Amino acid sequence: MPLNERKIISILFKECEGIEERCGGYKDEVKEVIIEILQFEREHRTSGTYIQKKINDKFNAAGHFLAENRNQTK
Repeated sequence: MPLNERKIISILFKECEGIEERCGGYKDEVKEVIIEILQFEREHRTSGTYIQKKINDKFNAAGHFLAENRNQTK
């Protein structure tokens, strides 16, 4: 992984620490979404895949995770 990608990931993960923990595991879920989107981007650069649908699906899944877990904690 190039140095600039590592720096970007480092910055993103540092920023994730400031995210409000809206439910148990929320920060970890956000980090996982970031990792997967970066993987989609890397695949896109090498093979020209269409990544917008994959990214939308990841955001939707994270939203469902939050909704389900917030409902359980109330």
